[in-house]
Amino acid sequence: MIFINTASNTTGLFKPFFPITLPYGIGFLMAVLKREGIVFNYVDQQLHPNPLSEIAVMVKNHSAPYVFCISTLTEAFSSAKTLARQLKIQYPGSIVILGGLHPSCMPDEVMLNEEIDYVFSGEAESEIVEIYHRLKAGLPINHVKGIGFRKNGALVLNDPPELIKELDSLPDFPYELFSHSSKYHFGHMISSRGCPFNCSFCCVKAVGKRRYRYKSAANTVSELELLATDYAQREIAFFDDNFLANTDRIHELCAAIRKSPKLKNCSYSFQARSRDLNEDLLKEMYASGFRTVFFGIETVSEKLLREVGKDETLDEIKQAIQASRNTGFKVMANFLYCLPNETRDIRSNCVSFAIDNHIDVAKFNNVVPYPGTRMYDETLGAGRLHVDADFSNFNSQLVLVRPAWQRLPFPYLPEGSTGYGMRNEILFSYFKFYFRFGMIKKMLTKKDWGGAIFSFGSSNWEAFRKFPLTLLLLMDVGFKLGLMFLSIFTPIGISFKACFGVFFRFFKKV
Repeated sequence: MIFINTASNTTGLFKPFFPITLPYGIGFLMAVLKREGIVFNYVDQQLHPNPLSEIAVMVKNHSAPYVFCISTLTEAFSSAKTLARQLKIQYPGSIVILGGLHPSCMPDEVMLNEEIDYVFSGEAESEIVEIYHRLKAGLPINHVKGIGFRKNGALVLNDPPELIKELDSLPDFPYELFSHSSKYHFGHMISSRGCPFNCSFCCVKAVGKRRYRYKSAANTVSELELLATDYAQREIAFFDDNFLANTDRIHELCAAIRKSPKLKNCSYSFQARSRDLNEDLLKEMYASGFRTVFFGIETVSEKLLREVGKDETLDEIKQAIQASRNTGFKVMANFLYCLPNETRDIRSNCVSFAIDNHIDVAKFNNVVPYPGTRMYDETLGAGRLHVDADFSNFNSQLVLVRPAWQRLPFPYLPEGSTGYGMRNEILFSYFKFYFRFGMIKKMLTKKDWGGAIFSFGSSNWEAFRKFPLTLLLLMDVGFKLGLMFLSIFTPIGISFKACFGVFFRFFKKV
């Protein structure tokens, strides 16, 4: 069995500055197979954009029929389809299974592609061993929970398997399988699954069904100790969907961390809802090594917060930010633009809120109505959803990562907005927030400024190596900002193409 983690090449000039995270989805499945002594391999498109040459070497360790398990998110679905087609051509008789978040949300659409033999919906750890043994024995897997297959030309979708209630029952995550590459960033971990809330833009509940499950404090600390000792990680980010969903668990975890001598010099970051925090909890977490909190604020309109399912008030958000800062935490935050019923004033208030509340790192993303969310169903039903081929435009950072000369096909725009206008508003938000003396000084002098989401380099040598790429990135951002400011001279804006045409006509006359 060969696992493939797909990736989309859409981060542009920002790619060298985004940490390459471990492919957790296939990692947990490989841990199960490893426990059972089953032979497997994997290839990660984050490291190998064209994985066929890697696979050609791997198949020598396997017998026919070759089983390829492709994990994909929505934005990388195009890559998954292309790879499935290539594998079917190169290895006739092989079996291709698509799993991951996108196939779990849209199994029927995925199975419209003939090169895909099966689709899997849900958490596969409980079923992967049976799938392997039956396929290798030439037996059908049509009865397996979570499997989608074709029967007499029609699609049949089995109910997904039961969610794994006890995460401690899973084998340890196999970090050692990824240690061969220095490109991976090992400063992340997942200690829980699921989120009990129901935000309209979040697709976590499509698999987790709003059920929250977590590892014991002992197992979590054991994993932290492994990262700290074997992989020399001193700054570790919890990538949990909702880290604070159970505060009793956090108190137990903090107590266990403080007892570990191996974790004395470690610090941690986490994502949180403002309502889940209070001063006592923040102080305990800070005393246990937690140093950075990331808030999904989304918007400063209480009306919009209610509409998207975030039952938080602006006062609660302000109080949580202030309490975090008073305790000593670095505060990072995410804002979502392009929400339904959003206005320009609301977006402007978001960046003002970030400045007034002294947020250290802010992201201003465009909303993506992912499959499996209420927002997807509503925008699709209203005829307002724009989907490029195979969801290739389903990127929440389109404005930053797309080059200035490429169009910006936002998946959704609120009424009264244009793509060009939205790009300028997002760019101006970044300009207004980051082009301040204090912020520029912080970005240039603090190595850990960007935390787990952006880094110029963890050392002076790495920063020096990235210097040419940093210049290219600054040129790209500078050009985008230049076009943004030039747009004030015309109601329809100024594009890269228009600027190029002006310069071409000028030099032609000269």
